[in-house]
Amino acid sequence: MKSLEENGLSALIVDDEIDTCLLIKMYLKKKGIESFHAHTLQDGFEKASNLTPQPQWIFLDNNLPDGLGIEKLSEFKKLLPNSKIVMITAVGKLKDKALEIGAHNFIEKPLSYASIDNSLS
Repeated sequence: MKSLEENGLSALIVDDEIDTCLLIKMYLKKKGIESFHAHTLQDGFEKASNLTPQPQWIFLDNNLPDGLGIEKLSEFKKLLPNSKIVMITAVGKLKDKALEIGAHNFIEKPLSYASIDNSLS
């Protein structure tokens, strides 16, 4: 496995649940992917704007303290057009809408390593 410096892969995790961020972060680290996290949409947009190069993946929760991720998905897509956005939520009925407006993948909580892995392709 290449080191983080060698492969340059990164992800932004936007989720208000610290345990979810840590779970994804630890799994991505094993895959050689550096990750950054934000706990609100506003913080997510700020981090997304400042990350260079752009992260390859954005793991975006739906239910955040300052709004719904699904409503901001297209804004993340405009800001980071080359990033794959992975919607993560406990609300499975949002899957079709998320994919329709540009999500690369959809993960229903509770998360599994297999579902994270499927999102990395």
